[in-house]
Amino acid sequence: MKQLFATAALFTAVAMTASAATPPAGYVNFVACPVVRDTAKVPCWTGRYKGETYFIGIQEDIGADWYPPQLNHKMLVEGQVSKEPRICGGLVLKPNKVSVLPEVDKSCNTILPAGGYKVEGERGTGPSGVKPADPSKPTAPPARGAPPPPAAALQAPYQARTFDVPFDFDGEYMFIRTTAIVGQATRYADTIKAKKVLVVGYRGQTLLSDGTAFTEKPDIAERRAKKVALALKDTGVPATNLEIRWKTEPEASNGVDDFKRRRVTVTVQP
Repeated sequence: MKQLFATAALFTAVAMTASAATPPAGYVNFVACPVVRDTAKVPCWTGRYKGETYFIGIQEDIGADWYPPQLNHKMLVEGQVSKEPRICGGLVLKPNKVSVLPEVDKSCNTILPAGGYKVEGERGTGPSGVKPADPSKPTAPPARGAPPPPAAALQAPYQARTFDVPFDFDGEYMFIRTTAIVGQATRYADTIKAKKVLVVGYRGQTLLSDGTAFTEKPDIAERRAKKVALALKDTGVPATNLEIRWKTEPEASNGVDDFKRRRVTVTVQP
């Protein structure tokens, strides 16, 4: 394996730095403690910023597309205010991205009663991520992870294909949706008998609503790249075919889709 620093950067110990810009109107990005309501069937998660309450999601199975925050940790919320009616008393952010910040904060432990609020949703009886089936309806497993490669990519001469592996802010944990993408990259590499699989880790930052740039830790791109490379090797990609790089300088933020920059790209080359 080759380990290559693609760029160099100067780092500070402060994660937040002043910025002259703010997110466009309608976009809200903030760091706050999560608040959970004990609503029937599934818990309801909200967050408060500058005196306003925002609804961010309901807690379902581990296989759901949206992952809830955690008590005893602050969260980074990145979302767009929708025109939908309030849920659990909060403005609805849709779409939204929530990242659990790794540092423990014991002040983030608020659990509220339902308070008359109701939400729609179901959770399975165990951690499988499979919801209870409705016997009156046919069921099919939900599609998750990266889409299958186009038919042309599976025909010689084979095409190079890049898979984007997303991560939470300052995180390297690989969720089910993350490992699904890595699995697709492995299967594609095996199908086309790839000669090289290039893994590149990236470090991001988020433009917060107060105008500060919230930047990930300096070594996160390296840790992500190595984590994904290990997963690829463990699922069948020969170590000799892997090339690992990472970019230490954070990519520019715009307050709209900053979460897309927290990633690892896996490029499978024939």
